[in-house]
Amino acid sequence: MSRLLAALLILFVCCLSVAAAAGNDGEAVYKARCAVCHGKDGVPKSFAKGAPAFNDEAWKKGASTAEIEKMVAEGGKRMPSFRNKLTEEEIKAVAAYLKTL
Repeated sequence: MSRLLAALLILFVCCLSVAAAAGNDGEAVYKARCAVCHGKDGVPKSFAKGAPAFNDEAWKKGASTAEIEKMVAEGGKRMPSFRNKLTEEEIKAVAAYLKTL
């Protein structure tokens, strides 16, 4: 669990300066806010060491959508909170999208 949380902490580290995606399209939010660190395919960039590969089946089975939503909203040690930067719908959409990679 702590490994999962640590990995999710990095989820949006480098994404604050990217413009927000419109609407609740999880793929658009991911590409605008997350792909800069985590790649379009969900494989983290070298500087995002420790982040999970979102296209890994074991990670997808181990991380609940609710856990992902919480991490995005609240942030963590290295990850900023996105509660005031994304709408609740965008947070839910990007969390669901991660499960499709």
